[in-house]
Amino acid sequence: MIRSTVQRIRIDCNELAAAFWLIAILLALAVLPATSTATPLAVTNPGFEDITGETPSNEFTFGPLNGWGVYEDPINLTSGGAGPTYFMGTLTPFEPDPIGNPGVFAFFPNGAPEGQRVGIAFSFFGSGGQGEWGLVQVLADTLAPNTQYTLEVEIGNIASGTSLGGQFFALDGFPGYRVDLLAGGVIVAQDVNSLSGSIPEGAFATSVVSLTTGASHPQLNGTLSIRLVNLNVVDPAFPNSDLEVDFDDVRLDATAVSAVPILHSLGWATLLGAMAATGMLSIRLRRRVLGEFD
Repeated sequence: MIRSTVQRIRIDCNELAAAFWLIAILLALAVLPATSTATPLAVTNPGFEDITGETPSNEFTFGPLNGWGVYEDPINLTSGGAGPTYFMGTLTPFEPDPIGNPGVFAFFPNGAPEGQRVGIAFSFFGSGGQGEWGLVQVLADTLAPNTQYTLEVEIGNIASGTSLGGQFFALDGFPGYRVDLLAGGVIVAQDVNSLSGSIPEGAFATSVVSLTTGASHPQLNGTLSIRLVNLNVVDPAFPNSDLEVDFDDVRLDATAVSAVPILHSLGWATLLGAMAATGMLSIRLRRRVLGEFD
């Protein structure tokens, strides 16, 4: 008799515990944000294919790129990025031997990650340590509340090689990079050289910068901008190299993050039903215990 009663009470306790767990899980889900589909934000000339206004020189073009301005710290470090020491522009990796060794490109053996060209921030040996510089673009969008931003950029560690004009460029080593996402001229997220040491010579790797805003943010409604920086630091393993960082395929996505609980989609009825069942189980268990042992 007592054993049977204990067994029934144990079953009721297990059912009650299961109901409590269900409620706990549903309440935990209630605090999770609901996200929507990512929306690409407009970036002008994201793959550096538009060379309108550039000065061509074999596989290179030089000068400010369509959509991109020069960032430099200190100011006037690069004289506008058009030489004679600092050069902003593009590079089109080419096949030195398209018949005997097709599909293998100078500087970047696999070619550009996207399209045919890559953006360059190049400076000659001897300029290292004088300051950082690179490319910057101000976007049309502003920093929005409750939004997840993902900025991705292909970062290139160019290999040494000989240009179509016959000039050899010693480019072993890596001067470092930074990718900045700004709002209202203030950095709100960045990647500071996290890929350094992991990008092989002549290869690209993806830099990812993420930011999620809440209902408020110090730079809310500030105009967004993207900055691609050559840190211009001499690689101690290759102190006599020129200093170049390459960029390609810049993309920025925005995803709305809702503060509305996802229980709306699961159905509040499920939670209310679980709570009602828990209450009924509690009453049944109490009555059974009192009835059996009273």
